[in-house]
Amino acid sequence: MFEPARQGVGLDEHAGASCLGDGGAGTGGGDNLAQIVILFMVCIVSNAYFAPGAKRRRARMRADERPTTFTVLHNLAAFLIVFQTAVLYFTAGYWKITGKVWQDGVAMYYISRITGFEMSATYAHLMNNAFVGTALCYFTIFIELALPFAILSARPWIRKANTVALEGMHLGIIACMGLVCFGLLMIGADCTWLRDEDYRSLARRFRSVKERVLGGSRSPLPARGMAPVVMTAGQDGAADA
Repeated sequence: MFEPARQGVGLDEHAGASCLGDGGAGTGGGDNLAQIVILFMVCIVSNAYFAPGAKRRRARMRADERPTTFTVLHNLAAFLIVFQTAVLYFTAGYWKITGKVWQDGVAMYYISRITGFEMSATYAHLMNNAFVGTALCYFTIFIELALPFAILSARPWIRKANTVALEGMHLGIIACMGLVCFGLLMIGADCTWLRDEDYRSLARRFRSVKERVLGGSRSPLPARGMAPVVMTAGQDGAADA
């Protein structure tokens, strides 16, 4: 049976193509990954989600039980995207853990002082705290090195937790360093290793939290002009008599 492309694949294609529109200058060093991923996108059905007619398209693809050459190409390209991203993160984590500034926990401090990437004064101020800077350095190394193992893990919560941590890191890069295209590109690549059931689980969790928050903020109020009537049992009996 043909498995539709993951939801993040279409987002990754759009982000990568948009960032490469300026010759790769806006990707903040991620243009090589963008070119590789977009090359693999040629063999992938990226409109199975977040596209007009996506629901009917998924139903038609699931109904086709016969494996085809295109099915093999799609699955192979999706695997290669996940593999390339996992290698990228593991290599980045390895080079960080072998670097002295990362071992000493001062890398984030120096990054916050790089001219041209000073987008947030709050970030630079936080990096003055040795504890926060060191914790952030070690946390970054940990989630990057753990990614290949999280992808292969049989426990979905490990995969989802690692993905959420990496997305938070890239959102921080976008907000604090101004590398918008690079951050969006990596977020799109991160979404490719989540499975369909992971997305459904995250959607259910989001709806549950949303209903809990909105339900707690809404307190039933009596209609305007009407006061609530309180009647005791004795008064009720007297009225019936």
